[in-house]
Amino acid sequence: MSNTIKVTACDNELIIIAYQWGASFELMRILSGNYNSVDVTINIQPGQYTGPIVLNGVNNPLSGSYDVYLANGDYSVVFLGLDWGGPQGFKVNFNGAEYDSVPSESGEGLVWNTPPIGLTV
Repeated sequence: MSNTIKVTACDNELIIIAYQWGASFELMRILSGNYNSVDVTINIQPGQYTGPIVLNGVNNPLSGSYDVYLANGDYSVVFLGLDWGGPQGFKVNFNGAEYDSVPSESGEGLVWNTPPIGLTV
């Protein structure tokens, strides 16, 4: 089964973490803001974990498709949305299910997170 995450809104910072008993793995960190567009696809592939993908779109739009690797197994995934002040918004599609925040014009710190979502690699 293909495991795909598509991020189409990120204001300001989105951290994607997969975890299982005894370990956690940062899959991706996206920095964005200043009303720049985000259209990023993450493909979770079986393999040895090599660290997160980090994209900085604070001053420019972000797009592209990226592969990240996790060892075979069962995981939970969480999405954490951080805001640095001012407008905020997050929109993610994970294996066909939509997760998004309620747009807001203010906030700081951890302003959005999902409950754990099951993932099998």
